[in-house]
Amino acid sequence: MGLERGEGFVLRTRPYAEADLIVTLFLEKKGKRTGIAKGVRRLNSRLGGVFDLLNRIEVVFYPHRGLDLLSQGSVLEAYLQIKRNLAAAESALAVARLLDRLLPSHQPEDGPYHLFSRFLALLPTGDPLALQTATELKLLALLGHRPHLNACQRCGRKDGPFQFVPGRGGILCASCAQGIEGVPVDAGLARTLDWLLTHPLERSKVVKLSPAAAARTKELISTYIEVLGRGT
Repeated sequence: MGLERGEGFVLRTRPYAEADLIVTLFLEKKGKRTGIAKGVRRLNSRLGGVFDLLNRIEVVFYPHRGLDLLSQGSVLEAYLQIKRNLAAAESALAVARLLDRLLPSHQPEDGPYHLFSRFLALLPTGDPLALQTATELKLLALLGHRPHLNACQRCGRKDGPFQFVPGRGGILCASCAQGIEGVPVDAGLARTLDWLLTHPLERSKVVKLSPAAAARTKELISTYIEVLGRGT
């Protein structure tokens, strides 16, 4: 196959051999691609710094059944404001890891691509944790795993307390969750998460999660993603 050109984000990198780098990209119109950049870790490489995490780049590559061969690249946006802020960088990398884990290879995903782009654009001026949470919830929904957080899935009760049951993808009230293991979620947090899921990403700036709510949210999302990764 001939050369192809794409534009997108660097989601993941890992060293390979003496001077090579295996790079996972999320390209507009082309989806997630993994390729090898030969010799890029040498000090005199013309591609030095191009494949830094989170960079938005333009890349030229030879597509292959296994690893693409990354031939040329240039940085379109380095997101230095994000990388210089520890909290923002941690949130950006967390969403990048989620994309890497959930996106199928070689399949265009316009919705997640534009969501990630908006997330990075908003991150320097918003609350990183609220933006990260909203983005992760919306990403799950776009990929067909929308969590149900507005009411008990079984009886419709809305006043809680609830258990988020990852295998069911939603919350159950205390009565309906008897004997079922899940992540405890109070009614207030359930409402907040549902609001972040259903409202525009730009409006997540108004939300502030307490440390306890943030920890419970992280547990809820990570447990759900783990179950999704097992295919159960």
